[in-house]
Amino acid sequence: MDLNALRQSGIYVTDSTLHLSAYRRDLWPRDTLQLLTQGERPDLPAAVASPTSAEQVAACIEWAVREGVQVVPYGAGSGVCGGARGRAGSLIIDLKRLNRIRHIDPNNRTVWIEAGILGQHLEDQLAQIGWMTAHSPSSIACSTAGGYIAARSAGQFSSRYGVFDDMTLAARAETPTGRLHCGQWTPPDQEDLLPILTGSEGGLGVVTDLLVRLQPQPETRWLRGFAFESTEAALDAMRALMQANLWPSVLRLYDPVDTKIGGKTKASDAKSGGGIFGWLKATASKNPALQKHLLSLPLAMPGLLNRIGRSLGNEVLLIVGFEGPLAVVNSTIQDAAPLLQHGRDLGPEPGEQWFAHRHDVSYKLAPVFIAGAFADTMEVAATWDRLGDLYESVRGALSKHTAVMAHFSHAYREGCSIYFSFAGRGTLKNYDATWRCALQAARDAGGTVTHHHGVGVLKAAAAAKEAGAALRVWTEIKRELDPDGLMNPGRPFPEDAQPDNSCTLPAPTGGPVFDLNGTNLLARIDPEADPMVIQSALHEQGYSLRYLPDRPYGAWIDKLERGSMEVWQSPLFGLQARFDDGAVARIFPAPRSAAGPDLRWSLNRRAKTEWMDVPIRPHGDEITVSAHHPNLDQRDVRPVWRTEEIWGFSKGQRTLAENCFLPSDDGSPPSIKPLVKT
Repeated sequence: MDLNALRQSGIYVTDSTLHLSAYRRDLWPRDTLQLLTQGERPDLPAAVASPTSAEQVAACIEWAVREGVQVVPYGAGSGVCGGARGRAGSLIIDLKRLNRIRHIDPNNRTVWIEAGILGQHLEDQLAQIGWMTAHSPSSIACSTAGGYIAARSAGQFSSRYGVFDDMTLAARAETPTGRLHCGQWTPPDQEDLLPILTGSEGGLGVVTDLLVRLQPQPETRWLRGFAFESTEAALDAMRALMQANLWPSVLRLYDPVDTKIGGKTKASDAKSGGGIFGWLKATASKNPALQKHLLSLPLAMPGLLNRIGRSLGNEVLLIVGFEGPLAVVNSTIQDAAPLLQHGRDLGPEPGEQWFAHRHDVSYKLAPVFIAGAFADTMEVAATWDRLGDLYESVRGALSKHTAVMAHFSHAYREGCSIYFSFAGRGTLKNYDATWRCALQAARDAGGTVTHHHGVGVLKAAAAAKEAGAALRVWTEIKRELDPDGLMNPGRPFPEDAQPDNSCTLPAPTGGPVFDLNGTNLLARIDPEADPMVIQSALHEQGYSLRYLPDRPYGAWIDKLERGSMEVWQSPLFGLQARFDDGAVARIFPAPRSAAGPDLRWSLNRRAKTEWMDVPIRPHGDEITVSAHHPNLDQRDVRPVWRTEEIWGFSKGQRTLAENCFLPSDDGSPPSIKPLVKT
């Protein structure tokens, strides 16, 4: 391996063992467990290159192709699924020196950035001039924009601003067969491969720069906590809020155990640490004998701890937040009040407490692993009608091996994700059994195996099963861009994964509307039917297409350009398509799945689509938007029920409208202060 040829290109390259050791893994807990229990580390790469431009990235890949060396792109190493795990003899391309903001366009609300920029650095620089991307993962201080696109990341405000996939308008990547332009940068007459590049985890090439949507810093922010008698009642409220065109920025529901442990309804609760081990600490605090064996509890008694957790009561905490122009927030919180009437208003403290600590990351897990336990997280997602079953199924699977709690977040009109935190006996056998059971439970319940953590090694096989026959779309594109299979092999799908071609269901009959789900506000339609015929059939059942295209839905989706719809608008959720050999690929409407690339768009082009799941709205949900209000930019307005109230605010009336929520101590309405001067 001739590294001098690479160095002569002006690229910083090191093969120092000390440096290489830092790049042999990401933050996958299994690797930590394997190190502490067996003393084994992932393989060392051969070298680490740190390019400073797209041209230098291309030079690294050209060198790797000549040498037959595998390439692993590396951002900040904060992934938790083994996506950047070490490979013996590989070339690591560290992108952190590609960290510039290239251009900000306030008029079009876009920012052109390099892939190695840290999320927090990006947001800090944008905030100085009043902007943000609104992408806010808890790992924001130690994750990069390139990592966001690689893993199809979702931030904590995705309910309002979308996931990173929704925010990304264009991207450029270097591949073994040349430079790839995607999204709005796609050359004429070429297929836009941005949905495939997003979620590919370096399996196609190295993303070097991106064009991302911008949002103005919110004028005001409203956060509040509500106590509900049960998880089911709170989920009903969450669904109602998302489907009422109110677009909250935050919806976080803690299950009964997490409400007591992680909900932090009082400021003092945060001081004890929170999380699954915060729970153990709190449980043991009044019992010295129990406290003495604090970390050994998950090793031997997960069943007991889960029973204790379930005995704490059924009450749950829901945090609700709205942000944006003051006039919009004023109207929105009034419309939200009836939908939250079954919850007990806890005031602003729970929401504000969460917001203040939303990026806190625990650095205290090492003693947990050293003591012989492990802790991990799992995020899954499903449509609203399957969400309850998904929660019970995955929680049940995890409970067999670990102590577990969960919260619901990243809510959308069609469904929501669930984030499980769990801890158990620290053996590789127990760890692997836990994940094997949980991933299977998610699939059996009709959920997706991951929502925003990506795939990596951990979920590769499960993601391939989820893709089914649609996996051949990935295989075809992978072969075109990386014919020698050198780009991060086995990510996001195993190298030996084969498309499941066993599904040969007959084509649906009886259209143009094959099925309608009022719970998820989705309709299964004939993609070749006249949209007005579909509209008429839906109208008879009290619904309308949420987006009425000017041509059959399948052809419209095929021509839909990136950025032509707003960030919160998603025109397609699921589809069934038949290949020429009769094999049927089905992609069900799991909300914002991060189980590899988004295969729906390319599948629609490469096979005959037989049905599509598309968004609908009930009658009476009409959208009225005015562009004439002097204080509002229409791009900052989400459709709300009573939009005329927004336009009634004059410039001198920018104060919080009275509402029915809990009054302050002096009896006055709760107050909202603008975050920026008006």
